[in-house]
Amino acid sequence: PAADAMAGEPVGGHAACLAGSCSQATLAQIEAAAAHMAVLHLDIEKLMAGPAEREAALAWAASRLADGPVLIASSAAPDAVRALQAKHGVAAVGHAVEAALAQLAADLFARGVRRLVVAGGETSGAVVDHLGLKAFLLGPEIAAGVPVLRTAGGDPMLLALKSGNFGGRDFFLRALDLMR
Repeated sequence: PAADAMAGEPVGGHAACLAGSCSQATLAQIEAAAAHMAVLHLDIEKLMAGPAEREAALAWAASRLADGPVLIASSAAPDAVRALQAKHGVAAVGHAVEAALAQLAADLFARGVRRLVVAGGETSGAVVDHLGLKAFLLGPEIAAGVPVLRTAGGDPMLLALKSGNFGGRDFFLRALDLMR
């Protein structure tokens, strides 16, 4: 079949969203998604202290995946982000969030998630690197410049990877609707 047809083939499995962006667009998208799926906001201070916050988030998600998509967000209001960055350093906060969300992506994949939406450019890169993904087939466009991606080779998986300001308020819902 043509690559675009293959990209749109269902993969089944559970669905999850990870949000590492703190853009106004992503914050609005998280708010909109909360009316349709379980949302967990990570405590970045606890996340930086060690693995307990990430492990608790995984347990939270694992207990809900059978009921529908979940969204785990490190996203926070700009003032809260600036305070954390002032305390710990911009690079340290960014690295901690990216590493935690990338590990969560791998842990969720191990628990049957095959449809994953990731918000945040750096977060998306960290997830792709951590999962060892090398190539994708392009599927339908979710928003301008953001297609559904299907992994090429290995266990099939559908992803949506976006920088923070991409997509409308319903981005998470639209992405999941196009990812079956």
